[in-house]
Order: sequence, then C-alpha cells, then structure tokens
Amino acid sequence: MPVTKTERVGVKGVEKFTNAFIAYIMGFVGGVPLILMKDTDEFTKLHAAYSSVMGFFAWLAFMALWHMPVNKVYPHFGPALYVVYAWLVYAAFGMYTYIRGKVYRVPGIDRMAKGLIRALSNAV
Repeated sequence: MPVTKTERVGVKGVEKFTNAFIAYIMGFVGGVPLILMKDTDEFTKLHAAYSSVMGFFAWLAFMALWHMPVNKVYPHFGPALYVVYAWLVYAAFGMYTYIRGKVYRVPGIDRMAKGLIRALSNAV
C-alpha cells in the first residue's frame, strides 16, 4: 500500500527519531543502509531514499564549490558552507516531517527516490 501525504505510521518514539537521524543527518551514507534493511518499513525507506538522493546532490554541489577558491586567506570557505547550511535546513525539515508521520514530495527527486528503492530492493 503506497504511503499518502497524511497517513500516520506506527513507528514508536525512540525508533522514529533514530531512523530520522540516521536517514537525514548522515545523508546518502545513512540512507542506503536503511533502504537495504529487510525489516525497515516502506515509510522509512521512502524518507531514506529522499535523503540519499538529496544528499548525493548536496555532496556534489559541496565538492564543486569547495574546489572553487574565493580568496587567498580562506580559499575553501564561502560558497561551500552555504551548501552545508542548506543541507542542515533540509535535514531538519525532513526529520520533522518523518517524526510527524508525513511524506513530502519533491517533483524531480520523487521519481529518483522511488527508482533507488526499487533498485536496492532487488539487490537484497
């Protein structure tokens, strides 16, 4: 049964926070293992897939901006830190929606996240 926007999921308090923390703060490094686990429910897998896809793109943006020098004193700071700030805001929003039991949809990322779930579910 697909998860809808307002459907509540029966994940309990500490487990809910732990899954949200692993999926969102750790990005694609934490999201992929949550997708690969057999005992993870579909709701958690969907949030982990969103975090993995968005985390991968955030990592690419961070690496691209990190290697773009801004000045001679602090060559790596500046634009790359904005990606870190954006990721932390996104992670806080994702954890909030996960804990509340809701799903958000990002148009381009939605298809990639569902494709990631299908690809990794076949791998296990």
